[in-house]
Amino acid sequence: MKPSPPKPRGHSFLQDACQRLCCNRAAVCSIVFLLLMLLACFVLPIFPCVANPNLTDLDHIAIGSSWQHWLGTDHLGRDMLARVLYGGRISLLVGILATAVAVALGVVYGMVSGYVGGRVDAVMMRAVDVLFALPFIVVVVVFSLSIEEPCRQLTDRAVQLTGWSRDTLAPIFGLVPIFLAIGALGWLTLARIVRTQTLVLREQEFVLAARSLGLSHFTILFRHIAPNLLGPVIVYTTLAVPGIILTESTLSFIGLGVKAPNSSWGTLIKEGADRMEVAPQLLIYPAVFFCLTLLALNFLGDGLRDAFDPKSAKD
Repeated sequence: MKPSPPKPRGHSFLQDACQRLCCNRAAVCSIVFLLLMLLACFVLPIFPCVANPNLTDLDHIAIGSSWQHWLGTDHLGRDMLARVLYGGRISLLVGILATAVAVALGVVYGMVSGYVGGRVDAVMMRAVDVLFALPFIVVVVVFSLSIEEPCRQLTDRAVQLTGWSRDTLAPIFGLVPIFLAIGALGWLTLARIVRTQTLVLREQEFVLAARSLGLSHFTILFRHIAPNLLGPVIVYTTLAVPGIILTESTLSFIGLGVKAPNSSWGTLIKEGADRMEVAPQLLIYPAVFFCLTLLALNFLGDGLRDAFDPKSAKD
């Protein structure tokens, strides 16, 4: 008697999504580019091959590419490669941290609103509508300026506790007002998306079964409903990071973002735009890094959206 052939192993939805993502060449190339960009901005400056981004050299002002300065120097003789890498570190850090704040607020707010429903849901969504009506950039600027002084006091406190120099801690704590201000209002769209998905999920059989077993609402929300929101949340996150980086660059461009002598891609683009007729490379290099990063993030977001699409999962 012949043994029965082995049964084919099933694939989870996450495995199918990863397989579809790997078939998307644009998304895979974007992942590789973003990993290289993260390594270049966060790891490469550790090595001595990258110069101090704030070290001025008045004997080499706005020169072109050379063996000593691969991307040339700016109007104060500072190495442009170091400026671009350190500026990318700040821009990416603001984008990641502000997106993390927005995702945490949006997921919790949307899940609670959709799960409770009724009048509570109506009141919570009207509050979101009111916040949507406010001009985003203006509110971010006002919020950022209002918490700037407490963050300065926090920096002084950290200097006293750690014994580190203020020059070391000031750039870190100087980012707190920016990512808090952007993240505090960047969760509104995600809250609506999560609320809509939660309204559908709370009527599914597995949620009704969890209720019949007497599980708490907290357990149902974060152990049964939240994992099923992973796809839309991941897609929104990858699409929100470029928007937040663009917002930070806009604030830095108008002088309300990263403070000198530190720089982000927004401040570098502003400095380059002011001197583009004399030294166009000061604008071209940071703009190229900025545009390629945003393009890669958008391609990755599109690839994740296609990979997590339930309709394509049925094909």
